[in-house]
Amino acid sequence: MIKSTLITLMLGLSSAVLCAANVPDVQTVSTTKSEVEALQKKIDALKKQLETIVRQVKEQNSQVKEIQSENKQIKEQHPATTQSSAATNQGENAPVFDKGYIAIPGTTAAVKIGGLVKLDVIRDAKAHTGEQTNISRMPYALQMRNANLPNVPTKWKEHFYLHAKQSKIRLDMLVKNKSGNDVTALVEGDFFGSTQFGDNFPPASATSQVSTTYTFRLRHAVLGYGGLEAGHTTTTFHTTEAYIPEIDLNGLVGGDARHALVRYTHKFGKLAVTAAAEHGRVDYVTYNNAPGAAPQKNYTYNAQDSASNLSKPTRPDLILKLKYDFDNGSLFAISVVNRDLQIKNNAVSGDNVIGTVDGRTYKGTGWGTNIAVKAITYGKSHFIFGVAAGRGIGWYLLEANGRSSLFDPTLPDGQRTYKQIKMQMLLVGYAHYWNAQWNTNIGVARFTLDTQKLSNERNITKWYEPGLDKIFDKFLINTIYSPEENLQFGLEYYVLKRKSTLGYRGLGQRLQFGVSYKF
Repeated sequence: MIKSTLITLMLGLSSAVLCAANVPDVQTVSTTKSEVEALQKKIDALKKQLETIVRQVKEQNSQVKEIQSENKQIKEQHPATTQSSAATNQGENAPVFDKGYIAIPGTTAAVKIGGLVKLDVIRDAKAHTGEQTNISRMPYALQMRNANLPNVPTKWKEHFYLHAKQSKIRLDMLVKNKSGNDVTALVEGDFFGSTQFGDNFPPASATSQVSTTYTFRLRHAVLGYGGLEAGHTTTTFHTTEAYIPEIDLNGLVGGDARHALVRYTHKFGKLAVTAAAEHGRVDYVTYNNAPGAAPQKNYTYNAQDSASNLSKPTRPDLILKLKYDFDNGSLFAISVVNRDLQIKNNAVSGDNVIGTVDGRTYKGTGWGTNIAVKAITYGKSHFIFGVAAGRGIGWYLLEANGRSSLFDPTLPDGQRTYKQIKMQMLLVGYAHYWNAQWNTNIGVARFTLDTQKLSNERNITKWYEPGLDKIFDKFLINTIYSPEENLQFGLEYYVLKRKSTLGYRGLGQRLQFGVSYKF
């Protein structure tokens, strides 16, 4: 600005001098003496202004040199501060993250720390339901028939306990890329690495009722890029958006299976198509002829490999899923799964061999379909409906885990059988939101196992075994109050029923209070 002013004044001074130099002769133009004196005064004034501006320019040049010298010294003594200032100057181009994320300086990444603190207070009026509801672990009311307890049914045992095992720790990471495809990563765990289930028969040991052991376990460890997800997380077979709010960890569906998997989702507008390959685990029922002094069942439920039978799948479980989201929040989803259920009848030295070991591989294939519906009524209130059916899908319907197939190694060579068990799950529920703070939820579920014929074939009639599991029923109703964002109080009532192929029943009545804060 000073430089432009200086040029203007110089031009003005030059013009004035030229005007004075080109004053016409006295003989041709009548110029008065007063006019010449006035012009000379203007020239003198312009000269003074020019001298003042030149002096100011010199002073400012001197100040600029001093500032440059000071900045050089600061840069040499504090290079980190200089880099931080440079990064700050680039802040206008830094990515913007959602609420809760903490940006990592100098990068396009951010992290968010979260989790859940939760206390559960549980009162069982009948049989033990465990720290998380699990019908298949709930005891049957068997008739005791021996010298000490002739014809006396097993008594239900009331129980009360508290635990905070649903508490979670979670870390989310997000990296924004110029391509527009963000990279996400999630790690989450809770403290249900060890859990106490309901009593079994013969009576469980005293330590089984201890609910003070907290073992951290991994729930989710998954990364995402575009439509690709890879890691350990909830199976693609289920649709968690089509659930009702619940206080118990497992809820109506009996818990969501979480597997190591890789899957890809492509969206066609509101329709999402997902293909997944997931880790499979062969679960099955095994008959045995193992001798023992104490009475024991003629069969064992194996949720994983036993001592003498090893799962031997040659490929992952394959799942295809279609999900359509409506504008009002309703959805419809259908998924199908195909499983390789091979096992090998094998044992090594020192194993407690059950049945006949022949070293052969027994092949089986499992398949299933799952349909999930969520229908919004008004506001956030909604109905849910779900039905799953297939053969050998106990690994996905966790109430039926250990029951995908039946393997009988006790039969003579050439007659040993390996059969996949048909099973179905049906659930219906409704979530009603009275307002922003209160909601009430009700739901029922039934799991049916096609085991009656399998039980009849073996003619299981021993007094100390109830027969194979046939039906599991669940009913729940709860009310949840949220006085503040992420703070929740809830009261939930469960009725659990278990029925066997020999007509025995198990019954659980559970009242659970939960208080939690999500951060």
